Amino acid sequence: MLILYIILFIASFFFYILYVGSFSFYLFAFLLITPVVLFVMLKSISKKVSVSFLTSQKVASRSSKMPVVMKIQNSSKLPVSNMIIEIEYYNTLDGQVNLMKINTPLYPNDVHYLTMHVSAKHYGTIKMRIKRCRIVDMLKLFKIKIPLTDSARLFGECTFTIVPEYIAIENNIANYSEMGLETDDYSKNSKGDDPSEIFDIHEYINGDKINRIHWKLTAKQDKTMVKDYSLPISNSIVMIVDLNIDTDKNDYMLIYDTIIETVASISNYLIENETPHKVVWFDKNKNENMIISVRDEETSRLLVSLLLQAAVYTESDLSLINYINDNERFKCGHLLYFSAEYNQNLSGVMNDHDLAYRYSYMLITDKKPDIAYSDEFADVIPVTAKRVAESIQDMCL
Repeated sequence: MLILYIILFIASFFFYILYVGSFSFYLFAFLLITPVVLFVMLKSISKKVSVSFLTSQKVASRSSKMPVVMKIQNSSKLPVSNMIIEIEYYNTLDGQVNLMKINTPLYPNDVHYLTMHVSAKHYGTIKMRIKRCRIVDMLKLFKIKIPLTDSARLFGECTFTIVPEYIAIENNIANYSEMGLETDDYSKNSKGDDPSEIFDIHEYINGDKINRIHWKLTAKQDKTMVKDYSLPISNSIVMIVDLNIDTDKNDYMLIYDTIIETVASISNYLIENETPHKVVWFDKNKNENMIISVRDEETSRLLVSLLLQAAVYTESDLSLINYINDNERFKCGHLLYFSAEYNQNLSGVMNDHDLAYRYSYMLITDKKPDIAYSDEFADVIPVTAKRVAESIQDMCL
């Protein structure tokens, strides 16, 4: 359009020189003043245009398309033929910045809501930011940048998390209650034989044990009341997650996705079967181990959220080393170690420190390995990307 205007301007100039008459003058004057008028109009409009994100959904699964809503407001009485919005977005894990451009007209005194449906290939936190907004005049002669106010900077960013969808698994869960593991947790749904915690109190029925009569309450209510003891649930399973991933490999995001997917699915399955457990990983940003006791659906969701915020690193086995050096750790029934690298001496180290009664080395791979691993102290279980349920189907938790 700029080239066409220049051609018309030059033609009108020669037309004004070569031909006598008011029409040639008016034509030349019109083409001469048009850019000035357009620039002034555009500059005035730019001060009355604002762009912001209006996104309510903060969490989405990888398979879904998340709606991201933008609010575009033009408070001036003049229209804009085209507005160019540049949005940059990236996954905080790899930091690779991508750029997206949106073109839209603006009507006078109007608020326009633009909805984009975005999806992500990998798990993690996705950040979107309005990098730059420009408005263009009708002849496309000028592009004027819209100044960012404090409000625009505040609402010019959008963050959402791509969480894993739980994989359906049906593994057996071993009973470690007879191993004398320490616990402060008791079942909310089942009664047991631990007299240190009362599960329920009810009126005596045939078959109730005499030694469980609540004598004080019986005297108060003038009827025989019986205590039900609680069922202790030990944190018998500990999952240690090693986020040491070689980011120079092309498939490292696939490995990361598989680690997150496997840990989240096993944790969710254990909670569904009322099996509290602990998950341990090293947080590079805080330079310390993070330990969360997963007891219910709420703490299971918290686990996924915190795990997705942790950065990958290049040092080997930091989570396990820090766990071994933790004086407050307890021996568990089954320790599952998730890692993208196999260290044949590692299971021996775990056994020497008496961390558990059983060890499973969950080796995360991008494809099924050609060799079978033999380990003296641990069951080495290769977990293949996109085949998690198939990889662990024979494992007893």
